[in-house]
Amino acid sequence: MTTPKLVLLLSTAFAGVQGAHAQDVEVLQEIVVTAQKRAQSLQDVPASVDVVDSALFETRQVDGIGELAKIVPSFEFARAPSDSPGVTFRGIGTQAGNVAFDNSIGMFVDGAFLGNVRLYGQTLFDVERAELIKGTQSTLLGKNTSLGAISIVNRRPGDEIGGRFEVGGEVQNGGYFGEGAIDLPMSDMLKFRLASRYSHMKGWVKNTTTGRDVPIDTDFGLRASALVDDGGPFTFLASYQYTENERWGTANQITDPGLSALGLGAGPALGESDFDDEKAAFSSDPRLKKGEDITHLKAHMAIGTAEYDMGAVTLTSVTSGAWFKLKNNLDFDFDNKDANVLARSEDYRQFSQELRLASPTGEALEYLIGTYYFTSRWNMIQDNVYGIPDFPPGDPLEGQLFNGSYTNTFRQRTNALSVFGQMSYAFTEALRLSLGARYTHEKKKVWFGRTNRAPFTLWNTVISGPFPYQRLEPVSDNLFSGSASLQYDVSADTMVYASFARGGKAGGYGEFNSVPLDPDLGEGNPNRDARVGNERANSYELGIKTTIANAVRINAALFYTDVFGLQQLVFNGQFESSNDRARSKGIEGTVLWQATPALSFTASGTYADAKELDTGFRLGQSPRFSGSFSIDHESGLTDDLTLALGAHVKHRSSKYNQPSEGIKTGNFTTLGLTARLSSEGSRWFVNVVAENVTNSMGADFGFPGPDPFVAMFETAAPLRSVKISAGLSF
Repeated sequence: MTTPKLVLLLSTAFAGVQGAHAQDVEVLQEIVVTAQKRAQSLQDVPASVDVVDSALFETRQVDGIGELAKIVPSFEFARAPSDSPGVTFRGIGTQAGNVAFDNSIGMFVDGAFLGNVRLYGQTLFDVERAELIKGTQSTLLGKNTSLGAISIVNRRPGDEIGGRFEVGGEVQNGGYFGEGAIDLPMSDMLKFRLASRYSHMKGWVKNTTTGRDVPIDTDFGLRASALVDDGGPFTFLASYQYTENERWGTANQITDPGLSALGLGAGPALGESDFDDEKAAFSSDPRLKKGEDITHLKAHMAIGTAEYDMGAVTLTSVTSGAWFKLKNNLDFDFDNKDANVLARSEDYRQFSQELRLASPTGEALEYLIGTYYFTSRWNMIQDNVYGIPDFPPGDPLEGQLFNGSYTNTFRQRTNALSVFGQMSYAFTEALRLSLGARYTHEKKKVWFGRTNRAPFTLWNTVISGPFPYQRLEPVSDNLFSGSASLQYDVSADTMVYASFARGGKAGGYGEFNSVPLDPDLGEGNPNRDARVGNERANSYELGIKTTIANAVRINAALFYTDVFGLQQLVFNGQFESSNDRARSKGIEGTVLWQATPALSFTASGTYADAKELDTGFRLGQSPRFSGSFSIDHESGLTDDLTLALGAHVKHRSSKYNQPSEGIKTGNFTTLGLTARLSSEGSRWFVNVVAENVTNSMGADFGFPGPDPFVAMFETAAPLRSVKISAGLSF
């Protein structure tokens, strides 16, 4: 563990630049974003947007959205054992665990919406920038953005033949990686780009039973893109991407031995029970990989974006399709008992089409109108193998709880159609009002069934009782979203704004949910017990964005988000979902100081008080404070060589990992160091990045055990990692 004094000394000892080259003058570079479906300066957008640019992706070796949580305050990313991530902004979002729930923070790639949270885990590579957009964004971005959005913008084909290649290794835990991209212009009108990344990384937790360092991640991505642009009014960008991600083993470990600490445990030793860099777990089930958990995702994505400038308006069409297959097989007791297994098989397909008309920018009256269609199909078979015959001990219920297996079969069809529009009017050169509205009709059809098998116990006949495969009551919602913002340019360099936005997402059914026996039916009733209602959110924000002397940029905002029917999932031996009233309020800000052409400082922080209003409990995955501090310095060693050094501290306060203040984890602070030596124009470069240098222990996620003899498990956040790579650009 590090001390504040050590962090300060290390932070000031290593300074560097990530993405900004030394300039002749001390001027901050403009950041352009498309958070509102138009190219705009970040300083002109009346919303809180954090941007991670391509240089930061390269120097920090970011290859997934979970890695962004190391950089961006108020962004929490939790990866549940079922590999369904939970994402929160400002302390509020969708908890990890239930894939059938739509996420409240939508993800987009090159403007295309990803409709299933499994797709959030795809490999990121050859990225131009990532935009993390806070607050309700349902009016323009649409489906499932009631609490924010993540937009990934990939690099487009270039005008000249050229490329970039990099290979490297992880020297702390073991592993290797490589990435490359090449531009192949066929003519002035037609250009291609090919990009790919492969990595194989060993984990940071030793499984003392199997002898492996887990999790072992093997990731591959390949993307081909084509751009048609002759300089005229029509452009067309098409891309196809394939990603394959395999995780072997997990960092989940016992952190509280539960009843076994009282001498009530039975069977073989449970294994490790200290929260550290060791665990002990094994399963002989053949669906696992040599006794370890295994998650394997194969995903495809195709996107086509056409733009036609008709003078008075620009017509944009975004057509996309995505599909994946997933296997997720878990040693569900997460210890040395050979008792529980959860095995899932999933198949998903989606298609979407957006059309929009936008007026030219820079006019007193600007508008954007559009329509959006989305359809998806998701099939899941989930085998729940429970085998704990020694609980509870003694008559009359001996072995009747957590013993007895069952299989869920779940199928979901989603269709949504939206119309939307936004208008902005400049009353003066300094004062602008924006109003927007969106109407969405969404319908979900669900088929759900459960079978059980011997031994037949109270657990798999009543508590998680069977019911016939059947079509459930359809979920049909009419969602009305709206937004309003007023922004005023105090000066050429300072803008203040006030905004309001309303959004929501549809309800549905939980594929995990235990459905107890309905005495009126004599069987389980998933229509009643697996259903969750829709979610609505109102967001309010007051903000300021200012630049001082072209050297200091300050963006700050006060925010309040009120959520009606927050969809939550909790595991307490069985899975239960709920709709709760919740809110998050607080303040956040970022200060960037370009002190000299070579030296810059960045400080960001968020204070978010997020809680359930009915109970007063803090929300899960919701630290009250998170912040980061960076020092970046770049110097020319010779006329041809540049050395960039950097130090980066990220801190979050304590948080709960489950609803109702379940499983608390303490403060977590990490230190990252970077060094990059490059030739003029980055013809060649050597990059070193060390994350969590002080080896701080922290929990990304926590959950109660399905075995009553083990009370609690936690997922260890990545420990120290050191990656060294070399590459060239041409």
